[in-house]
Amino acid sequence: MRLRIRNWGAMLLLVGALLLLLACGSDDATPTATQAPAATTPPAAGETPAAPAARAETPAPTSATDPAPTEAPDRPTATAMPAPPAPDEKLQVVTTSNIVGDWARNIGQERVEVFALIPPNADPHSYQPGARDIARVADADVVLSIGLDLETEWLDELVENAARNPESVIALGDLVEPIDFVEILAEHDDHDEHGESELMGRLLIGDGETGDLSVIDLEHNEVSQNVFDLGSRAGRIYPTSSGRYAIAVSSDANNVEVFDGGIYLEEHGDHFDLVENPVAPVGLNLMGDRPVHLYVGGEWASIYYDGSGEVVLLNEHEIEERGAAYSPPSFNAGPNHGAAVPLEDDLFAVSIQHPDYASNPEEYRLPIGAEIRDVNGRSLFRAEESCPGLHGDASNGHIGVFGCEGGVLFVEAHDGAYESGFIGGPAGSPEDFRLTSVWGHYGLDHFFALGGDFGLYVVEPEDGAMEQLIASTEALRPINVAVSHNGKYLLVVMSDGELRMYDAHDLDLLASKSGFLAQPVGAGFWERPHLATAPGAVFITDSVGGEVIQLDTHDLDEVAHWEVAGTPTKIAFVGIHGEPDGHDDHMEHDDHGDEEHEDEHGEDEHGEEEHEDEHGHHDHAHGELDPHFWFDPTRAQQAVNHIAGLFADADPDGAAYYQANAAAYNEELDDLDAWVKEEVAGLPVERRLLVTNHDAFQYYAQRYGFQVVGAVFPTSTSHEPTAQEMAELIEAIEENNVPAVFTEHSHSQRLTERVAESTGAEIVGSLYTGSLSEPGEGAESYIDLMRYNTRVIVEALR
Repeated sequence: MRLRIRNWGAMLLLVGALLLLLACGSDDATPTATQAPAATTPPAAGETPAAPAARAETPAPTSATDPAPTEAPDRPTATAMPAPPAPDEKLQVVTTSNIVGDWARNIGQERVEVFALIPPNADPHSYQPGARDIARVADADVVLSIGLDLETEWLDELVENAARNPESVIALGDLVEPIDFVEILAEHDDHDEHGESELMGRLLIGDGETGDLSVIDLEHNEVSQNVFDLGSRAGRIYPTSSGRYAIAVSSDANNVEVFDGGIYLEEHGDHFDLVENPVAPVGLNLMGDRPVHLYVGGEWASIYYDGSGEVVLLNEHEIEERGAAYSPPSFNAGPNHGAAVPLEDDLFAVSIQHPDYASNPEEYRLPIGAEIRDVNGRSLFRAEESCPGLHGDASNGHIGVFGCEGGVLFVEAHDGAYESGFIGGPAGSPEDFRLTSVWGHYGLDHFFALGGDFGLYVVEPEDGAMEQLIASTEALRPINVAVSHNGKYLLVVMSDGELRMYDAHDLDLLASKSGFLAQPVGAGFWERPHLATAPGAVFITDSVGGEVIQLDTHDLDEVAHWEVAGTPTKIAFVGIHGEPDGHDDHMEHDDHGDEEHEDEHGEDEHGEEEHEDEHGHHDHAHGELDPHFWFDPTRAQQAVNHIAGLFADADPDGAAYYQANAAAYNEELDDLDAWVKEEVAGLPVERRLLVTNHDAFQYYAQRYGFQVVGAVFPTSTSHEPTAQEMAELIEAIEENNVPAVFTEHSHSQRLTERVAESTGAEIVGSLYTGSLSEPGEGAESYIDLMRYNTRVIVEALR
């Protein structure tokens, strides 16, 4: 880093004065809320480093809308690492948002100097930088923005004037699985009085006995029976991440077919047009020796041909650009019942052939380990741990997990570093413990693994642990699993036909549904119910009853059902998943991306164990994305981890220190998240209705179970709503009996007050949205802001 000390004499005098003050050891000096945390003193040899002192929380002003704070639950605090020797000069960090600035100070503490461009109570959408801001950005070691078009109107010009490479400004919003406003509209705005949503898409239904493929048009509520013949029973159908295409695997016909679902958003300059064409084959020739295993993750789909060991990699963007002329890359990993799952940075976790396979292909058909390969098939890392009987796999972007006898194997790739480990079954597991199916998602850190005789387990690779979520008994066991396309829900089909829906993050049981499937429910692979999801909807096949059923994602109420000829088994939704069809190359989400994966098994007609793996959907950073991710503390944690990594890259000597501080701060965010849930739990569900000045609370609503009824400024704070938009909002408030509307500190209250007067709803002020408050107002830090807003919201809606 650059050395800027100009006057060494003055510096020596300053150091002497500081030493004198330390020697005096004044006990009554109390730091103010705006002071930086004190430097951590390195412990003596053999001592345990002390945890950083808890920050004093500024009490919020007492008022009718701001009740006394409720204490967060106690929890152990992560042990902080003592600060390494101070650098010659602090790391210079510039943030656009003072909220991000608060995160950066907690992570860097005395090793960084943080300057937030946006002052307290300012609007980040319309802030105008000055000459000092240009100088700060030009001189910074690290520049952090929110991104997602929040600061576009002024940040691009600022960066250009500062003569910096725009790519050097890190947009944190791109790294935390942002919400797409198109998906929000699909999930919340299209529901009629019965809860039914108007979905833009189709369902492709594969027959479990024949090669027939049927199509259900959701918009017109029409079923086209047996439209395509795939050559053999179509037990595996996987939509691609954007939802435009579907891939059908026909193992017995040695063929893989790619279909264009026909419904997608096409970009035209500053807008997108909806395209609606018939479902049609793309025309790719993907014949091969027994394709069985297919996995979709991000922009890639990987197909493993068991008979030849060929791994074919399909890039969704190349399919869109080249169509039938596309020649996908491939490599050979050796014949076996293998698997390959995409990771970030065009890497793949690939199973390793059993060394005795050639001597007895039937006995040694299952792989015994895993490695990481690049898109050209070059092996970059091989796990030292073995995985006997490998069967079942999933990915969350940087980690691939494989089911094994005795537990699971994971391999991890992150920023050029590789790691692996084996996680055994929980204490007391039987000797024959085996997990054969795994599911993951780009927005989840944990995985779900199923062993038919043992139950469903939650696997935590980062902690090296697993625990049972649902036990299997002779009378009842889980038989199929899916993670919703947005990573929000875990869906589990039980052997008695019950469907359970859990919060995929917190694992709370949200709803269950029984009695809607024909009895008895088939337990075999080609008979059991299979699942697909879309915004606001769950689709399930009933192969025994010959139906496909649509349920909502609120309480699993039945919305619609269709009779489908034959034995409807596998199912895929193609259409609008909530993002315009685009060209994103990011698979960053610690998120926060998005992937779901099913890896079920069963007996085929030849008595061979089949392997299924359902894919997932990664929300790409295209279209109009919601930048207000800080209202979800779990996404804030993702941003904190990325900031720690950026600081470590810029200041390697402080790398371990930054990581330790990030871990300690993330525990505070865990406490915050638990506190908000506890506060909201006392609020009746029917009153969890939000109307705010602008649309900033979608993340908060999704995390804590609110419904966003509307916003006074529905698109931008710089564009006043039209008369029609105002009328629609007033109608929505009256129809939903919304008790209160909320103003915001950084925006005018004029129109919000008019809406309140027109509806009779109480007007409540004021929430902090895009900026921290001035000292003494109660929202001086990110945690204070979240607590302040929650108290105001809960008290007003109680």
